[in-house]
Amino acid sequence: MASGTTTVVWKERMHFCAHADSGQVMCDESAPIGKAFPSSPELLMASLGSCIGSVLVTFTDRHDINLQGMSIDLNWQTAETPYRIGQIGVTINIPRPLSAEPRRMLERVASACLIHNTLTHPPKIVVLLSAAAAEAKARIPGSKPR
Repeated sequence: MASGTTTVVWKERMHFCAHADSGQVMCDESAPIGKAFPSSPELLMASLGSCIGSVLVTFTDRHDINLQGMSIDLNWQTAETPYRIGQIGVTINIPRPLSAEPRRMLERVASACLIHNTLTHPPKIVVLLSAAAAEAKARIPGSKPR
């Protein structure tokens, strides 16, 4: 089983930097569509699209199906109560015709990527507020809490 840790650090205004083992990416939460950097919904769509693409490439490499020139379009809309992404449309553009059977097979494969499975089978999310550093500093004589 795979696992990982990502740490998101607030930089300034509504800019955040996500640090993972493989690198970092900036996120701009100043608008639903990021201004300086991608927004979190855009990064979610990038994750889903990349995940779908990677399982398709892995599968088609094994089955000698050429996907050269493939692109994946993801369209999303928000929903209310609670505010969230309520609908995602995915269009996989393959620059050559496919017969019905390979098309069905690739649609099944695309729907089986990790991010798709996560979104369709939501994980348990536990949110904890850690103020341990601030609390420890507050216990030091002469220090002023922020």
